[in-house]
Amino acid sequence: MQISQSMDQKKRLMIAGAVLALLVLLVLALLGVFGGSNRQMSAVKLRCTATQDVTPFGDSILYYDGMTLFCLDARGNEKWSYAVGNSASFSCSDTLIAAWSGSQLHFIDRNGHSTYHDILTDTVQFARVGSKYVAVVVGNDVSPSLQIKDLQGTSVDNETSKFEDMIMLDVGFFGDGEYLWTTSVDIYGTAPDVTMNTFLVNMRNTGTVSLGENLTYGIVYAGNKLNVISTRQLRQYDYRGTIDPNGTVLVYGWQLTDHQVNGGTPMLLFAPTKQLDENGSINELRLLSGKTDRRFTLPNSCVGAALYNRRIYAFAHDMVYRADMNAQRFTAVALPASVGNAMITGYLGMLKNGVALLSSDYEVFAVALP
Repeated sequence: MQISQSMDQKKRLMIAGAVLALLVLLVLALLGVFGGSNRQMSAVKLRCTATQDVTPFGDSILYYDGMTLFCLDARGNEKWSYAVGNSASFSCSDTLIAAWSGSQLHFIDRNGHSTYHDILTDTVQFARVGSKYVAVVVGNDVSPSLQIKDLQGTSVDNETSKFEDMIMLDVGFFGDGEYLWTTSVDIYGTAPDVTMNTFLVNMRNTGTVSLGENLTYGIVYAGNKLNVISTRQLRQYDYRGTIDPNGTVLVYGWQLTDHQVNGGTPMLLFAPTKQLDENGSINELRLLSGKTDRRFTLPNSCVGAALYNRRIYAFAHDMVYRADMNAQRFTAVALPASVGNAMITGYLGMLKNGVALLSSDYEVFAVALP
């Protein structure tokens, strides 16, 4: 009798353990730990047009109508609006926007509230938002000034000497948000020479390196390395500008289309430059991630490609193709009926929650990816 009860108890414990394990696996799957997704693809037509600087803003959408900056949710509902004036430009992180027009500069939070607004003494060329600071490039095209402000607009740093006789190309923050890089080009040199500087905010210049005459157009920080991408090669540098001799990859003929950082490893997605330049019709993709260098052939010509949740997505006129990183083939998913007869002609960006912004000539759709 005791033996029978003991066996029944063990059986109940085994069943309970199996049920618990099944529940854990179900929760992990729903959280996307295994890279899968149960979400059905859906689409919403937005009220903005493709010519209105449509830009992802975390899980929201920004667009500018020539006077006012609007913020929509992923369903197309207006969250707020903010008047920035005519001929304005803007850039953003997931939580803050820097908008400028002439010498006017605005910082706007995710709720549409101004955290800073002022008229500077010089024209704003452009600004870039980090997690702790905003970099603002002001002055003439040649020999500009780089101003660093905190998120409330207080000036914390200013740099001019490194950019004398230079044109600023771009700026970005990295590390814990206390470091930044700049790229600039000397206009008086006998040959174009792109220079990268790295700085610790309000402290010092930590490195200066010549990147050569090939145009540097992308820098991705991951795993304590700056992945510097030019029209010729990918090179890796540390915050001092010291190159990693094992981190150089030839990417001539390929152009970066998207990137993600996964556990300190950069995932860099490229498409053939010639296909992008000639007709915007992509037939191949290339993924660089750590030691991985993979080529993908698309089932049909696509107008754009992106990374989300460790998957590759490519957008054709009437179809979305997706593939896991190690997949041997793409899965085709037809666009939702809500797109109607629209033919997709462009990819505008990806929201943080996996909603792709696709255009059909002037029309814009927010497509929740499966």
